[in-house]
Amino acid sequence: MTRKILATTSAFSLLLLAGCGQGSGGETHEDGTWSPSGTLEIAVGAQPGGGSDILGRAFASAVEEHTGDSTVVENYDTVDGVLIVKDEPGKGDIVGVGNYSNMVVRPNEQDVGYTWEDYTQLALVAEDVSYVVAKSGAFSSAEEMVEQGNGGGLTVAQVGSGAADSLLTGQLAEAFDMTLNPVVYEGGGDSIRGVLSGDVDLAILEAAEFLPQVEAGELDVMLSTGAEAADHPELSDVPLASDLGAEQRFSTQWRIIFGAPELEPAQEDYWMDAIEAWTESPAYDEYIEDNALSPTFITGDELTEYIEESEQNLLENME
Repeated sequence: MTRKILATTSAFSLLLLAGCGQGSGGETHEDGTWSPSGTLEIAVGAQPGGGSDILGRAFASAVEEHTGDSTVVENYDTVDGVLIVKDEPGKGDIVGVGNYSNMVVRPNEQDVGYTWEDYTQLALVAEDVSYVVAKSGAFSSAEEMVEQGNGGGLTVAQVGSGAADSLLTGQLAEAFDMTLNPVVYEGGGDSIRGVLSGDVDLAILEAAEFLPQVEAGELDVMLSTGAEAADHPELSDVPLASDLGAEQRFSTQWRIIFGAPELEPAQEDYWMDAIEAWTESPAYDEYIEDNALSPTFITGDELTEYIEESEQNLLENME
């Protein structure tokens, strides 16, 4: 598997502090290193089984293996899972796992009490590429699907009325001059049922949501919005949007690890060391392959620029 590294971990300066800083949840030693005083928490703003939960548990195992410190994964409602980290400024023994939706989309759609800038953004560790799926046999090829979209238009399942799905649907419609009429569903499972029942022509989903139906022969994967083919056997031959002439970069559900506000440099060093060790390990490769993700690793100033660009693209779509 090819591992795409967009930025290397920036070096953090060490502070020669002794004792335990206020709210640190651990101890900064005289040599500038930090260690937790108890169990580390990985806060997940999602229920068990979803993409954020999978990331949280994979990272928790990696932290334990690398540091020897014990971890616990706690599941919360989406907003609560982000806010609980914000409410612990300077505390190093808790990190959250986030994504494009809860870090950028949701704060720009409603007043949730936070923005991505409220946190210590540590590293983006993967991108969850979206795919266009259809009922098995509905289209003979991606070209036929686009042709029908150019003609009478197609209906497409959309999870919620939020800008995240709207952005990607709009990007696809513009790229291929298609008419895509969104039909709102509550979740990925409902979208799949809508496609299988014939209520909609297409659904735009992440791989983990639809792979069981593809493997069962119920769904066909028509198109990938990714920049390169996935290694997963069910997805490696799926045409890329760029293969059909699309030139723009499509939005992705990127996945990120973030810390509390006002972390000490030594606390950041602790987490960045664990994150970088994980992304260089076979366990990370397994996480990427099992979930058909794009292995993207971004930190530091490049990460800030990446999030800012994602937010600007969203705001332009919302105008």
